[in-house]
Amino acid sequence: MKTISNIGARLALVAAFAAAGAAPLAAQAAPDHHQKASNAHCQNCGTVVSTRTYERAAERASGLGAGGGAVVGGLLGNQVGSGNGRTLATIAGAVGGAYAGNRVERNMHSATYTDVRVRMAKGGYRTFTEQGRPRFGNGDRVRVQQGRLIRD
Repeated sequence: MKTISNIGARLALVAAFAAAGAAPLAAQAAPDHHQKASNAHCQNCGTVVSTRTYERAAERASGLGAGGGAVVGGLLGNQVGSGNGRTLATIAGAVGGAYAGNRVERNMHSATYTDVRVRMAKGGYRTFTEQGRPRFGNGDRVRVQQGRLIRD
């Protein structure tokens, strides 16, 4: 008789532990399911994996640099040689000065750009080019909105 009551007590104890243990397991499963739903909601989200900053020279110049360079180059070329040699040196100086002046002007109007590489939540990678210094660092969570990156 004593054995039957021990077995009954043990069964009741196991049932109580099983019932108490099942509640936390069910509660833990709910946030996991909720998190998957939120990830599915944000298909335009991602994580920054790299950034690269560089300078890009202006595509066109106003011509002031080329004109100024041609004048300075022509004056310097005119100081060399005599006769036809002086004429050739003046022309060469003007052409070289114009080229150098154009390059200097273009470099003065250069712009800074940053390529931001993002691993998207839905898979794959995308690269976004932004003007200016980097706004994001590696590991930052971002979202694409109207073709631009914003912090998530």
